[in-house]
Amino acid sequence: MTVIDKTDKPLKIERGNLYATIHPQQGERIMIIGGSEPLTARCSDAGAAILPAVSFSQVKQNEFDTVAAALSIHLYADGAQWTVKAYEALKQGGRFVADFAEADSLPSASDYPYGESIAGYWERLKAAGFSTILFQQLSAKSPKEAVLNGWTELVSSKYPVTVNRFIAVK
Repeated sequence: MTVIDKTDKPLKIERGNLYATIHPQQGERIMIIGGSEPLTARCSDAGAAILPAVSFSQVKQNEFDTVAAALSIHLYADGAQWTVKAYEALKQGGRFVADFAEADSLPSASDYPYGESIAGYWERLKAAGFSTILFQQLSAKSPKEAVLNGWTELVSSKYPVTVNRFIAVK
């Protein structure tokens, strides 16, 4: 499904690696939560200006066209607050593009302290202020399939794993 709302960029969730859903453009300002090196490099190669971030302390409000998170929010105990921070960092019409694993798909609660179900993620995005929210549940049946989707964090999980891919628009 493709939707155009409040942004001039079509909103379409693509299967596979998160890069295809982000669909970076020349000159676009993108913040990548957790600083995924492969994702950062690919977006940069497409001509986007990238800030890999592990903290919002260096981020101004209304600064980015896109904020992206490739399962990285699960690494932070305050992960639930990152949806609000992403909203604040986005320009009006900006997109938050994120993969959120179902809590039972994460390998361990001690290594990945933040995890919820699809309903919990949805409610957090709504509470943060996002007006348009699209999602699709994706799955991997093996570690190889997880790696092909860019979900290296899930390699040691019990399979199948489920990941919720979101696009939320400010």
